[in-house]
Amino acid sequence: MITEPGKRPSLAPRNWPGWIGISFIWLVGKFPQRLGLWLAVPLASLLHRGMKKRRFIAERNIERCFPEFPDDQRQQLVRDCFRSLARTVFEIAWSWSASDRRFRKFGSVVGEENYRAACEGGRGVLMVTAHMTCLELGGRLLGETIPIGGIYRPLKSPVLEWFQNRGRLRYGTMMISKRDMRSAIRVLRRGGTIWYAPDQDFGREQSIFAPFFGIQTATLLATQRLARLTGCAVVPMFPVYDPVSRRYTAQIQPALDAFPSDDEQADLARINAIMESHIRTAPEQYWWIHRRFKTRPEGEPPFYG
Repeated sequence: MITEPGKRPSLAPRNWPGWIGISFIWLVGKFPQRLGLWLAVPLASLLHRGMKKRRFIAERNIERCFPEFPDDQRQQLVRDCFRSLARTVFEIAWSWSASDRRFRKFGSVVGEENYRAACEGGRGVLMVTAHMTCLELGGRLLGETIPIGGIYRPLKSPVLEWFQNRGRLRYGTMMISKRDMRSAIRVLRRGGTIWYAPDQDFGREQSIFAPFFGIQTATLLATQRLARLTGCAVVPMFPVYDPVSRRYTAQIQPALDAFPSDDEQADLARINAIMESHIRTAPEQYWWIHRRFKTRPEGEPPFYG
């Protein structure tokens, strides 16, 4: 379990790209929100034109998840998705670098009473979310309000991972590698709260198939198994950006009743349905550039060609 960002990486040449990257993130984190949102507009166009592979993945995902949309509406959703991705650059930087006083102006948590009810009696809470583009900022909003740790995927760059954990531990209680689920189990059994986004495709070994947008999707078993092994409450939480007010909210829903059950597939289908329901309220803010449907059931052709 990581409770500290760890030793600062060296200035060896192999780490120079990482140091340049975090210097940029630190600088962008000092930008006023209005400037960041203004710069996100031309950046979105650059990303849409330049990230051809990711644009294809987003187009394919949206085509299959929204077959009822006409082609022009799907293409507009792809462009809107890249606008949200461009904002993500600034949202991450603000989350890791902005002062507490400044950050309070960005948004708020809605449904804190649902969290308080879920952890009554010292029960642990697994706060399940989806990879919305403003997820990092939503995580900080949560961390400023309730004691919460996170499960993260280790990064290839030791400098970026150090800076990421350093930034997150300003408002989170701990960071736990996804490779160290035993620590997550201990935290939940002791009544702690962990934030977890399981909507990624890590292959057959860790997943079973459950419907998501009407598509059989490799869905991580960890959500159901963590709840079964620890007796924790499972509480959905979703961040969302309002382009009219330019504010963010982290929306905490009530804890799931009768979860987990004896049916793993039904439980994971239920989680996927909750995620889908929220994503449909702001589809442009979902991480469509991820190959969410890469792993296919036996006999199905490749999803991405």
